[in-house]
Amino acid sequence: MRYDKGNIFGGIVMTTFADYFTPISAKEANAQLQTADNFILFIGRPTCPYCRRFEPKLTQVAKDNQLTVHFLNSENQNSDTQELRTTYDVPTVPGLLVAKSGHVKVVCDSSLSEEAILDFITH
Repeated sequence: MRYDKGNIFGGIVMTTFADYFTPISAKEANAQLQTADNFILFIGRPTCPYCRRFEPKLTQVAKDNQLTVHFLNSENQNSDTQELRTTYDVPTVPGLLVAKSGHVKVVCDSSLSEEAILDFITH
């Protein structure tokens, strides 16, 4: 968990990993990647230090640009998750996948800046 200064009563609001994103199963994510015109998927897990470094930057980009990002928790390594990661060549997490017009782009780089994340998503 991380703690963010909140506006509610001037206190501190506890947030959990990837709570801004929409949870999705691997099976649902795979279907969306194949058919959606505009779909953003973040694959990661709260126990991964690289994911914890990447997630706040992706959250900020999503908030600033009103983007819907779906989240697949890779902690649960079932066969559907493994198949998706193999199909789209996601060897490590965090993984960011963007599907547009039948094409899927993948990047696995926790050091990306917010600007680089936005550029990857939009271009």
